[in-house]
Amino acid sequence: MKNNKNRFLSFFIISLFLNFILLFFLFPKNQIRFRFWVMQIFGFSTHTKIPKISPIFLNDFQPVSQLKTNKSNLSYPSMPFIESHGHLGSYFRTTPEKLKFEMDKIPILYFINLSFTTREKYIELQKEYNDPRIIHFSTFNWKHVSKSEDYVNLILDDLKMDIQNGTKGIKLWKDFGLHVKKKNGERLRLNDPSLDPIFQECVKNQLIISIHTLDPKAFFTPIDEKNERYLELMNHPEWSFYGEEFPKFEEVLKEREELFKRHPNLTFIALHFGELSHDLQEADRLLQENPNVYFDIAARIDELGRQPYAARDFFIKWQDRILFGTDGTVDLGKLEIYARFLETKDEYFDYHPPHKPKKGFWKIYGLGLPKEVLEKIYFKNAIRVFKLKNP
Repeated sequence: MKNNKNRFLSFFIISLFLNFILLFFLFPKNQIRFRFWVMQIFGFSTHTKIPKISPIFLNDFQPVSQLKTNKSNLSYPSMPFIESHGHLGSYFRTTPEKLKFEMDKIPILYFINLSFTTREKYIELQKEYNDPRIIHFSTFNWKHVSKSEDYVNLILDDLKMDIQNGTKGIKLWKDFGLHVKKKNGERLRLNDPSLDPIFQECVKNQLIISIHTLDPKAFFTPIDEKNERYLELMNHPEWSFYGEEFPKFEEVLKEREELFKRHPNLTFIALHFGELSHDLQEADRLLQENPNVYFDIAARIDELGRQPYAARDFFIKWQDRILFGTDGTVDLGKLEIYARFLETKDEYFDYHPPHKPKKGFWKIYGLGLPKEVLEKIYFKNAIRVFKLKNP
């Protein structure tokens, strides 16, 4: 009996001791103290006190690299260029006077304004920005889709009015494929046969279709510790398309390619590098199998610049099918970074100017493209695709 009591007491003491150790190591500071103690036992020099470590929010994490690299002296592209993916209007805080000054200064040969306007609003925008170097696109009036079974003819009526008023092309946004629904609640797919008459009208009038489909693939995955754009989605959870409410990323891309093939005589510009800047093998296949498709680089140099070897090879191979664009109005901070990306071999620099938000915790590298390739991307391809006069 006495032995059992002694055994029980021994187990109790050992258990108490182990629980104390476990409790001790539950606190991060104690774990650090233990590591310092072990290092001191083995003769390594350490602080006498644990250095102060300030806890921060992820939003406040702005690391300053200690890497010393060369920085090329570029303020904007080294040659005149065509902005093939621009936006104008009060939302972008632009004025006709400011735009004209910037186009003259840089210079910008032409500015393709991808507006979301149609009918009267399209006419108003044209009148406000009436510089002949500004090429205005209109859009399809998707408002008809959810309100009427006769949406095709109603969209056609609006389109024909825009054509009469001089539209040179159509901007299609990601709402087409993700949000636009028919009156019965069914999602309007990009390859819906009912849309054929509308696209045939575009072919008839030689309109260009600039199509923004989807967003980066990370926006279609869970907002968790594995999402490389967690910071961006944490700040803007409304940008997430993950879940049963939305179609899959691959599903919409398949619909879009069927649209490309359905209208081989229609020129499509797949904006934002065709949403394939993360997968250059698939991007290569898409261009190979769809000769009526072009890419622009707008808002995707962050993806392209972190794979400079593969991206450089891709740009050289497809130098006749890539257009310059920045997705916005004239922004000297962005232009400097785009120029560094295309023209230099600078290493490990920010893909965004200080006044623009960070997308992910990485930096980019320059491609150092040959002059003949730069000329095509900056202006020669756009002159051919948009049928512009060569200044």
